[in-house]
Amino acid sequence: MAHFVLIHGACHGGWCWERVVPLLEAAGHRVQAPDLPGHGKDTAPMCALSLAEYGTAVGALVAAAREPVVLVGHSMAGAVISRVAERMPDAIRRLVYLTAYLPKSGESLASLARRDREARTASERVEIDGTACFQITPEAARDAFYQDADPETVEFALQRIGPEPVSVFRETADFTEARYGRVPRAYIHCTEDRAIGYTLQREMMRDTPCDPVATLTCGHSPFLTAPKALAEALLPLGE
Repeated sequence: MAHFVLIHGACHGGWCWERVVPLLEAAGHRVQAPDLPGHGKDTAPMCALSLAEYGTAVGALVAAAREPVVLVGHSMAGAVISRVAERMPDAIRRLVYLTAYLPKSGESLASLARRDREARTASERVEIDGTACFQITPEAARDAFYQDADPETVEFALQRIGPEPVSVFRETADFTEARYGRVPRAYIHCTEDRAIGYTLQREMMRDTPCDPVATLTCGHSPFLTAPKALAEALLPLGE
């Protein structure tokens, strides 16, 4: 039995994994899908949010686990799980990057996003309690996040996505071979992703190799559009 900890990406919450969690649990695994600070049901203010804070929150969950966890990060959360691995490598059985950003030491999410020529994500800037944030427009969400979802699923997601501080995408962190580098890494590609293009996914993995690698033929949100296929890709990574 493995212990999976599923970390959502920007603008989302633990709710996005609700179709995957029971599939992993039915196979006998323990599963947690928390809300990051300020997301889902968590009420932390936008001014308190950062990648460092996300890493601290996830690190607390990992530290409380009874055994090393399989730590899965989607999209922006690739940077979160990397931070946790640098802090507590012995507490992690494997890192899994699900169509996720895979930053090198000193590299920001913004710098990676600027390299992406396939992404079709459009956002609008808003200020929330004095904090500069972005939010994904419904049109962009339909086109880039959920283009392969049925209408009911799209509406379910649109009712739940929220803002993200701009500063989160500007933060950097240092990763060392002695700590982060010794944690096994896997990558799950989504070839039809319009939020993090398949070309960028492969470029990032070329710079920071992962093994094993799985491929799903779907868009950015397989937890909603292809939960069975995603669960089947995750299950061997818990062995």
